[in-house]
Amino acid sequence: MTRRRHKPAVQRYHDRVASRYDASYEDAYWQWHDALTWDHIKPHLPREARAPVLDLGCGTGRWAAKLVQAGYTVTGVDISGAMIARSRTKLAGMAGADRASFIQANLADLSELPADGFRLALALGDPLGCTSAPARALKEIRKRLAQRGVLIATFDNRLSAVDYYLQQGDPGELQAFLRTGRTHWLTRDREERFEIHTYSPSQVRKLIESGGFEVLDLIGKTVLPMRHYRALLDTPQHRRHWAKIEKSLCREEAAIGRASHLQVVARGS
Repeated sequence: MTRRRHKPAVQRYHDRVASRYDASYEDAYWQWHDALTWDHIKPHLPREARAPVLDLGCGTGRWAAKLVQAGYTVTGVDISGAMIARSRTKLAGMAGADRASFIQANLADLSELPADGFRLALALGDPLGCTSAPARALKEIRKRLAQRGVLIATFDNRLSAVDYYLQQGDPGELQAFLRTGRTHWLTRDREERFEIHTYSPSQVRKLIESGGFEVLDLIGKTVLPMRHYRALLDTPQHRRHWAKIEKSLCREEAAIGRASHLQVVARGS
């Protein structure tokens, strides 16, 4: 028990849920969501076969597997040893699995990774916002990327959390949240309530630029709140129709503010 308490809360939580994590992301909404994510990633994939890429906050290996299948050499990084174990199991036996490796590390300290060693880094599922020091983590990532290497990362949109604080009915809490952007993961076990850093679109740009990157693209994901309308995604044809509308809106400045997450493409400057 003592050793468990020495783990960061974010690590304790993800160690506990690792065995059932994937089951929460297997319905039609998440298929639609992940297809959109991959469509936005594809234009930025390295052209060289087997180019080295990073999957930061790799979790159970969803994106690591996708990158291996696309022909790249993948290094997955996660703070949770249980998540890394799930990743290894998922990729075992997959063609190209010998091109995947995993390390357990905090994104704010990537000293185990070589400098200038990677062409692309993914940080999907908001892992940067879950670190204790997002700005430091970005500088660590910048050091690991080759010249003109690309980072694709997602962040929790601060504006999307306003409704939660209104439901709590405490204007002081909302004011504090809007001022700091800090909230916490809602879980029953208080020892697992890790801090989350949230950002508005303009704040994400400033954060990314402070880490030594140039922002190439910023989208809201998703602008259409389809997680509340899952029945509309019941067939591949319907998913394609809603994806077309989503893509027409995701870069609209006014529309981005209503998205749950912000997805950024940035290049080392």
